Amino acid sequence: MTKFCPVCGTPNEDSAHFCIRCGYNFDQQSNFDQTAKPFQQNVPPSMNIPPGDNLLYNLDSLRSAFFWLFIGSILSIIPLINFIGAIIVFIGFILLIIGFGKISKTSLRNAGYYRSTRNWLLASIIYGLLIIVVDIVVLILYYTAASVVTTTSSLPASNGSSLLILLWAVGIMGIIYIIIYLVAYIKLIKSLKFLSEDLQVRKLHSAGNYLLYSLIMNIISIILLPILLFVSISAIAPSLSSGLTTQSLTVILGALAIPIVLIIISFILQLIGYHSAYTGIDEFKSRYNIFVPPPAPSVQPPYPPVQ
Repeated sequence: MTKFCPVCGTPNEDSAHFCIRCGYNFDQQSNFDQTAKPFQQNVPPSMNIPPGDNLLYNLDSLRSAFFWLFIGSILSIIPLINFIGAIIVFIGFILLIIGFGKISKTSLRNAGYYRSTRNWLLASIIYGLLIIVVDIVVLILYYTAASVVTTTSSLPASNGSSLLILLWAVGIMGIIYIIIYLVAYIKLIKSLKFLSEDLQVRKLHSAGNYLLYSLIMNIISIILLPILLFVSISAIAPSLSSGLTTQSLTVILGALAIPIVLIIISFILQLIGYHSAYTGIDEFKSRYNIFVPPPAPSVQPPYPPVQ
């Protein structure tokens, strides 16, 4: 027969005096009254953590993921160190995959959806790395073809057709990657809202909304950019025959201003979303007031009386 620790929920043998995980003393009823009651009072009535889930510990990867995504996103826009930010963002996405993988094995109501989110995030990273490899191959072939043109003044038909095929392949792969990334990002947004329901933390729902608004702003800016450029260039086309004037340049920069502002707003909303997700998980963990007492002292046998 087993008994569960009132502090961390770990199953122990019925004859155990101390919890094998946190060291809680089962023999001291006063300790039980002082420790277990506050813990139970902090548990929301509709949210019960199954003893074997270790949900509070499984959430650590998600908490770290949103922290690194927040820090990495800030560093990625700073010149000279933006490559460090890109690496940190990549680490954040890896932690996201690990975190959703862990909570998908718990008894949460939406565990199946978290598993699907983990799979889409993993697919986006693997496919992105594949595109990088293909890009490197295309660059190598391009410079090889360029050296052939330099030495022979003509490009062999086989090299030219192969390079063209690879360029088309990279373009198609890029479109597929955008689709995969969008699906993964939307699933991340919905997962935060589902996690808000499962954990009963309002900040996680707000985090999903901020990321959704950020995505919408990005899509609008991508759509507006070519349209505004086309309209502005068409308007100044008659004056371009005499060269690019200050007025023409002002018109082009004015057309670019709106997408740039939208991109900045999108970036800020994304940062707020990452920060809200990080603090939301912190709020959930602090709600349970986890107390881990120091290891129990070993019981020493009484010394024999001094003769």
